[in-house]
Amino acid sequence: MKLKLFLSILLLSISRIGLSQINEDKLEFGLGITPCLSWVNSSTKMLKSGGSAMSFGFGAKINFKLSSKYALGFEVNLQNIKAKTNFTGIDVEYNGIKKTSSNFDLDYKLKYIDLPVLLKMHTEPKNNIAIFGEFGASLGFLLNQLADVSSNELNLEQVNTQNPEDGDNFTLSNSSNGEKYSIKMNTLKVGLIFGSGIHYHLGNGSKVELGLRYNLGLTDIYDEKKWTGTSHNLGLNLGFIF
Repeated sequence: MKLKLFLSILLLSISRIGLSQINEDKLEFGLGITPCLSWVNSSTKMLKSGGSAMSFGFGAKINFKLSSKYALGFEVNLQNIKAKTNFTGIDVEYNGIKKTSSNFDLDYKLKYIDLPVLLKMHTEPKNNIAIFGEFGASLGFLLNQLADVSSNELNLEQVNTQNPEDGDNFTLSNSSNGEKYSIKMNTLKVGLIFGSGIHYHLGNGSKVELGLRYNLGLTDIYDEKKWTGTSHNLGLNLGFIF
């Protein structure tokens, strides 16, 4: 329900801007890249974070100026996120053989279309430099999910965890109660964005954007009820506004 409400607000905001008569001077268009560190936080005992990993994203941005110091920002980003996860005391079945693994790693490589909506604030430029801050929310749609499997019993690369290819099928389970676990990921994720940095004004309205951005994951990224995890990332926000 919360995801549907978020998406409805996003679409309504875009529609109102698109249907209203907008002064061209109030619009800014730009491109950006976001190299970052990503990691997973979990509150489940059998699932632990495997640490942080370098990730990368890029996309386009549109800013609609509300006043001289405030703007509403919309972005469309192709975001690659890595999620390292470690399982303890889990049973692995592969090619009909079941073994208990004391250390089983799944290093996910996830690709999202990420749609941030941001309130942006900035100071008046001084010596062509202005300080900015941003706050908002993001909605991510999962496009692709691959994982590298590493354990004493099994090692596989580039496993499609949504639809495994021949030779990549394995099962995770708990021999004490017979439960089987899914390694699929949820198709949607929601996060809060906090950021700040500087704008360097080049003239004619163009500027370079250099800042830090933190994306705080709010929703479970795993499609499995027995464990939960949220994805977070912290990185550079590098952009150019035309």
